[in-house]
Amino acid sequence: MCFSATASFTASAVLVATGAASLTQVKKKQDYFLASIPFLFGIQQFLEGLIWIFPDRGLLTLILGYGFLFFAFLLWPAYVPLATWAHEPNLKRRRILRSVAVLGAFGMFYLLVTLLTQPLVVDIIGRHVCYLVDVSYELPGVILYVAVTTSSFFFSSKKFLQLFGLLILFSAGISWIFYERAFTSVWCFFAAGLSVLLFFYLRFLKKRMSFLK
Repeated sequence: MCFSATASFTASAVLVATGAASLTQVKKKQDYFLASIPFLFGIQQFLEGLIWIFPDRGLLTLILGYGFLFFAFLLWPAYVPLATWAHEPNLKRRRILRSVAVLGAFGMFYLLVTLLTQPLVVDIIGRHVCYLVDVSYELPGVILYVAVTTSSFFFSSKKFLQLFGLLILFSAGISWIFYERAFTSVWCFFAAGLSVLLFFYLRFLKKRMSFLK
């Protein structure tokens, strides 16, 4: 999380436990991608907790920063569309989601090149962890990044996931307006917290399938 080590580790523990519980609700193997999202967020928040403990340790802090950005820059743009595509039963919507996943893969590649070619500075500013890296076309890049990581939910045929995507999009707006410099950290926190809702969604699906048998 973006406010303290205690908050980060607490969020991590809750998310890992929620992710493990979500995996027990899965009835179809293709839903494991969706169910794993809280667990993966838990690992990401744990890494940020370590940054709070080791904020000025040179190489160690930098490694932890790259670990956090692996999730933020490389995993989520491709993983979220993939998870939504795997969960989607409608063939037409699956084709659209596949295109979003391809776009996410291109975005992931661009951010990978950025991380490999631009220096990273990890700093704590105003009680927030800031990941300072020079990304070209910053505002258009942020808009594209948010669009890729949220639009897949809007293309889903599941009303819950559409609402979930709306909440994620709203949290991105709040993060950018009030915490622009720490946007990556703050939005990941909000998205991580919202990912807990996926447990209840998967639990509902499991109960409905059991009822129909």
